[in-house]
Amino acid sequence: MKRMYLRALLATGLAVGVLFSAGAASPAAAPDEITNDQMVSFYEQGAIGKSVWVVDSRPAGKYMAGHIPGALSLPLDVLKKDATSANKLGIAQTAKTVFYCAGRECTLSVDSANIFRKMGYSDVWVYRNGVPGWNQKAQPLLASEAFIKKGNLILIDTAAGNDTVAVASNKVLQLGLDDLTGDKGHAALKDLSRNAPIVVLERGDMATVNAVMEDLREQDFRRMAYFPVRQWQGAMAAAPAVTALSWAPIYGPGQVSPKAFQDAVASGQFILDVRPAKDFARGHFKGAVSLPIENMEQDFAKVPKDVPVFVNCATGAKSAKTFDILGRKGYSNVSYLDAEISCKGERCSIKE
Repeated sequence: MKRMYLRALLATGLAVGVLFSAGAASPAAAPDEITNDQMVSFYEQGAIGKSVWVVDSRPAGKYMAGHIPGALSLPLDVLKKDATSANKLGIAQTAKTVFYCAGRECTLSVDSANIFRKMGYSDVWVYRNGVPGWNQKAQPLLASEAFIKKGNLILIDTAAGNDTVAVASNKVLQLGLDDLTGDKGHAALKDLSRNAPIVVLERGDMATVNAVMEDLREQDFRRMAYFPVRQWQGAMAAAPAVTALSWAPIYGPGQVSPKAFQDAVASGQFILDVRPAKDFARGHFKGAVSLPIENMEQDFAKVPKDVPVFVNCATGAKSAKTFDILGRKGYSNVSYLDAEISCKGERCSIKE
């Protein structure tokens, strides 16, 4: 029972930092809120993309890495810049439309839903638990071909002996299901970072994909999605021999690791929180300064140029955008955290 509870916490994004008590009350559902069970029901009934339209408000890169199957991508910043982007989704204004992002700390879905209502959409909902809630219900996320081609992933294929998806910078573990979920597969994954992005290749049998993902959850892996091999447009090749796998993250310009960010907090560096003020008031990193991204263009001068600045938000989307905004303003001292955070008081957890 304890292990099951810890696994549920990991799935919700509380993998680093404080773990709240099992008896803690869940937030009351908002009037426009879709619950975990309702979202799972839409998926299991095959309603997504037919009678229910699900829209992912996160940045496109997050969507590509793993989204609710059947969901459409419309990042909030794209919607704000171009209202006609909503029309391109092909959703009728009377259709049941559900927005989601990276969990209850993420406001991208709420903001997107409000914009749709103002545009005349009449049946708009928000899945506030988002990706963490979906993971908590042990449901699969779907990766895109672009994400696999970007590389630096672990691919898992249960079709032993068959040619498999080939990208030079990815690593492949190809074993039959019994070997994969047994000692041979566990030995190959034993030393792999639990934050490594894993994509399970689907060959027409979602039951096998779900069995693999459940075994990976038992091993405490946190970043999983699946991809249908039939949709692959790239090269195929024989899988390499089974070896022990390793993985290390590759950070883009300005991006810092969770550890480096935590070290910056601990050493009293300038921490810039760009979430909405009400979210900052509920909890934030110790010593952080609040400057919502909505005010960044006019208030950027409040950010110092003579000390290192470390930016965070709830999901990484706004922190990355802040890095770009400040870069255009001449700042060269800014770094940002691209990760999901959850704070209660000054106790914050980070999920990369």
